[in-house]
Amino acid sequence: MTKFKTAFVTFFPVMPDNMGSSAVVNSRFKSWPNKKKLFQLSHITKINNKNFKTIFIEKETPINKIIKLPRLIIQIFNYLKNSKKKIVIIEGASWILYSFTVLVALKFLLPKSTIIYISHSIESEIRKKYSNLIIFQITKFLEKLVFKYSDISTSVSNIEKREIERLYGIKTILYPNAITIQHKVKKKEISNDYIIYSGSYLYKPNKNAIDYLNFKIMPRLLKIFPKLKLVLTGGGFKKNFPWIINKKIVSKKKLHDLIYFSKCMCVPLKFGSGTRIKIIEAMSLGVIVISTKKGIEGINLRNINPPFIVDDTSNMIKLIVKILKNNSKIRKKADKEKSYYLNKYSMKNITKDFIKKNIQI
Repeated sequence: MTKFKTAFVTFFPVMPDNMGSSAVVNSRFKSWPNKKKLFQLSHITKINNKNFKTIFIEKETPINKIIKLPRLIIQIFNYLKNSKKKIVIIEGASWILYSFTVLVALKFLLPKSTIIYISHSIESEIRKKYSNLIIFQITKFLEKLVFKYSDISTSVSNIEKREIERLYGIKTILYPNAITIQHKVKKKEISNDYIIYSGSYLYKPNKNAIDYLNFKIMPRLLKIFPKLKLVLTGGGFKKNFPWIINKKIVSKKKLHDLIYFSKCMCVPLKFGSGTRIKIIEAMSLGVIVISTKKGIEGINLRNINPPFIVDDTSNMIKLIVKILKNNSKIRKKADKEKSYYLNKYSMKNITKDFIKKNIQI
């Protein structure tokens, strides 16, 4: 009998790790000790080996995911059933219904397992703004149950920790979003100066931020810097603007190169939950970041300026102009801070500390 096994569960593709959530999960998985396997629902790839099991869905829709949940649960059960110590890590960057279903099933099938719910955000807050009332109410009801009945529930920041306690009366354990970056600079593939935004256009907070950049920011910047480009990664964007370079979904290494050679990352998020891994990645690469207060919420900053925090359009444009005109000087300041963020948000260090304090391995 194997002494110790961990099953990671995701309801979205983790491999390839081309989104913020997938990068976090992949880094956590690599940092987790002992025998482990990641089980993912994916419409992109069919990776199956000793470390990964993919339950493939033809199209990423809620009904397709719900149909595949029994198969996912059975695969997890078969992997863990002969292990003396069983840990299940449910990564909560998808609709809470999936997490709730897996939680209930595994509580019944593997009653002696330890189930850890990793919240990437407060989902009910997002559903409240972007979904209908019925979906919001279902989400809030199920989210409370998942936080309550998981053996360990986590939050990504002290801000969310306090908000979860206010909403649900439940105390969570802090487990910040973190990354693993081993970046070796490659040749710059875009000749124009550019600013960058990374995030799927299909996620409404990202959609609002990208639309804001296209309609409020770029037209005014182009009057001063006519050759400036806006690079987008993350997929889902199908509109045409002359200043857009749409890279769609890219590999993590290519994303880091695109971020590294940008003049700055601009993150004008007005709404959202969780901590933005794209900002942590940029600061860990020594890249200049401009963000709204909401965008950078939950990240422990060593200094500001950079990163620059601004909420109104006029000041954001002035800041970008300043950065474009004085890029080398400001970039040196950002570069000096990167070692702090690499250490502060090292998944290896954070995971080691989390396990030491909360799990007996």
